[in-house]
Amino acid sequence: MELTLEQLNKTIMEMRTKGLLTEALALAEQGLLVAIENQNFQHGLDLYYQKLLIHFALGNTLGMVSLIPVYEASCQKYGTAKDFMHYYLVMSLLYDAVGFREKTIEMTKRSIDYAHELNDLIMLVRGHNNLCYLEVEKGCNDEALQAGLLARKYNQQLLRKLPELARLHDIRINNNLADVYIFEGDFDTAQTLLDSTLNSQIIQHHNRERVAALFGYGFLYEKQDSLKEAVNYYKQSIALAQSYGDNAITKKVMRLLLNVLYQLNWRDEIFEVQRAYIELSEKMSADNLLQQVMNLEFNRHKEKLEKKALYDPLTGVLNRHFLDVEINERLYEAKINRKFVGLAVLDLDYFKSYNDTYGHLFGDRVLQILATGLRNFLQKEDAEIIRFGGDEFVICIRHKQKEFVNKLFQDLHTFLLTLTLDQHTESKTLKVSMGACINNQKNYDFKTLFEHADQCLYRAKKNGRTTCIINGLQ
Repeated sequence: MELTLEQLNKTIMEMRTKGLLTEALALAEQGLLVAIENQNFQHGLDLYYQKLLIHFALGNTLGMVSLIPVYEASCQKYGTAKDFMHYYLVMSLLYDAVGFREKTIEMTKRSIDYAHELNDLIMLVRGHNNLCYLEVEKGCNDEALQAGLLARKYNQQLLRKLPELARLHDIRINNNLADVYIFEGDFDTAQTLLDSTLNSQIIQHHNRERVAALFGYGFLYEKQDSLKEAVNYYKQSIALAQSYGDNAITKKVMRLLLNVLYQLNWRDEIFEVQRAYIELSEKMSADNLLQQVMNLEFNRHKEKLEKKALYDPLTGVLNRHFLDVEINERLYEAKINRKFVGLAVLDLDYFKSYNDTYGHLFGDRVLQILATGLRNFLQKEDAEIIRFGGDEFVICIRHKQKEFVNKLFQDLHTFLLTLTLDQHTESKTLKVSMGACINNQKNYDFKTLFEHADQCLYRAKKNGRTTCIINGLQ
């Protein structure tokens, strides 16, 4: 199934590159159902990302908004650096669609930072090209040109690996750079770039890119005072955007068309475009798109505050307050789903000596390495990691099979003993003791589970430390 979903993701990306968006969307939806059913969270995140990009290409901003909450929650729980890079790109596209310019730039730059860190050529191309467009919108031509040329540089490298995708990106880069050269008055270079786009063999399969090129021609002729030609291209751009339902682009080009019509004093056409513009604005208001995006932003700030209350700032795992307000709900869910619950209590052996010998900052690093190890090992499991206090951590795991929980605890302890911390020329291996208990699908009381796990930890310490003792409730 792993290989099948990986191939599916690759196929969907190839279909998007060829402009087969409706077919790609159907395939992504089917694959996502399979990924969720099999709890394959990593490929599930990839498929969410594919769906969001397809909705964007189709001009379906409402479809993007509806997917964001579950995508964001999945990134927070299962995401890697790659997923957060994708998440920030998607959010930049969404904020741009509703005109949140500052947030658009912020999200774009975050995605670029991740792309540099991961050396992801596709995202380096896309991120810098998006930044080129945003700098043009701000009127910062020098910065826009720099970003666009960087996108082109990375795309030349991408051409050697994924030539078909690179050709699509080349069209997007040409469209944005054409706007830069139009603002600079270099109309010949701009026209050469736009001609290259519309003469491309693949442009007929990519409506959004074709709309951008037609809009670019309108802008080019408007800046050269060839207003009738500008009207013609703006109208072509609007008609194409309307054909696949891209309201945001349609509204943007309508504003530009109205500006040219006013200069020509074409009253009848002004009236018709104004009427269409008002109707579209009312429809978009009825869709409540802006309000929905603002609600997303509000909920994100709310979740940040809640996370601050429930998470330990040093290690990034849950804190003891989580045990007071949330753990019983998780245990109740396990009970109604007939899952076994395993609860482990672990701590670092001789942790005080780390602080006494090397200082408290060193001790903090030890705790961070332990917490990161726990997160990495348990990222695909139905589990919580809680810092109980000091160097003591609590792990709560739920699963349908008792033997699975038992082996998982054993494997987790073995893994933790491989964690090391370099200090000057020394490499220190972490020493961890762990006690755990697994319930009998009858007792789901946290206090009882914790007391049994804590007793097992005490026995592990007494038996020479760096050991793991697991008991099952009778």
